[in-house]
Amino acid sequence: MERRFRKAALWGATVAAVMAAAGPLGPAHAVPRPDPSPPPSPRAMLDAMRRDLGLTAPQVRTRLAQEAEAHRAVAGVRRALSAPPAGMWFDKTTGKLVVAVTGAADAQRVRAAGAVPKTVPHSRATLTALVQQINRKAGKGVPGVTGWGVDERADGVVVRLDHTRRTARTDAFEEAVRGLGARTKVPVTFERGDRRPRQQGGSVVGGERWMPGSDGICSIGFSVTGPDGFQGFLTAGHCTLTADQPAYGKDGTRMGISNEGGRHSVNDREGDFGLVGVDQPDWIVSSYVAGQGGTPVAVTGSQEGLVGMSICRSGQSSGWHCGEITRVDQTVDYGNTVVEGLSFTNACSAPGDSGGSYVTQPNAPMAIGMHSGGGAATCGNFGGATVTIFQPVGEPLAKWNLKLKTGSP
Repeated sequence: MERRFRKAALWGATVAAVMAAAGPLGPAHAVPRPDPSPPPSPRAMLDAMRRDLGLTAPQVRTRLAQEAEAHRAVAGVRRALSAPPAGMWFDKTTGKLVVAVTGAADAQRVRAAGAVPKTVPHSRATLTALVQQINRKAGKGVPGVTGWGVDERADGVVVRLDHTRRTARTDAFEEAVRGLGARTKVPVTFERGDRRPRQQGGSVVGGERWMPGSDGICSIGFSVTGPDGFQGFLTAGHCTLTADQPAYGKDGTRMGISNEGGRHSVNDREGDFGLVGVDQPDWIVSSYVAGQGGTPVAVTGSQEGLVGMSICRSGQSSGWHCGEITRVDQTVDYGNTVVEGLSFTNACSAPGDSGGSYVTQPNAPMAIGMHSGGGAATCGNFGGATVTIFQPVGEPLAKWNLKLKTGSP
């Protein structure tokens, strides 16, 4: 919500102004010195976009150019408006950025910034206030309720339910939320399914991976540097819960320490992100991301995820897969923890992909976030609607004063 709008200013300076085409994503990882990485190439990521989005090569080029222009418009909209818009999304039909506003003056400012205004009745502040009321109603969790958040395109709020776990408390919560919506006149949509999303740290071996002590296998997100010569990488917070665990690379050799001092792992309302320090001389951090043995690409900066934008993700279990961002700034109840500020996509994922990289624009890939979890429909085993969930990268960069390790496209 407004938290995401404000945080864009904290890390927006690291965002390259122009996103050209994209490159294969995957966990940005520490690379052993004796095994230099091959030259980066966007081929694998472009192939994944064609496969997963059902586009031809010319259509991919057109879409990437349109998305680059839309992201330039986002910057102009943020400068022009004094408060967050009710919503922003990329419309793949028109190839334009759409911005939801509540007044004629803001609509004119949006047009001047190169975007398409859509006049709606509810401001972002109104939507955020309703979500905060739902937060208080949900407390530490309600059986059968898997998450909630703003639905930008509908100028409303969405609540996700698992009908297989429904109880009397679920019914009471749904009735209470309907009452909140009626009083504020904000539309509330209830999405019903039969599976709870889960954080996907698993034991599947393959591709670019890291191993947190004896706790299983996760995926590397993005290499970072920090104060006093720090080197390391970002991953999922639920992969780094134990303090001071040894971290091992894909070849089984020790890379460094996970969650050093117990101060570098978050897996609660604040988010799902963790930090691993790389301190072994045989390992260096790189700007590359790759997956499942795919050719790496160099990350060139970071960028805010936008609803409707194409995205590609890579993890050690499933490699490169692409889709679109479907929602941003959502609250997810994983059953063991409730996490706010997550984004949804329809790119498939699999257990073991936790912590892996989300990027966009193949020829100049931008870091978007790290894999947090997903639904029942995994890559190669489709059991319903495909849902994957990621933690935006800007939050850990700002919290721990880190910089992405970047390279040239």
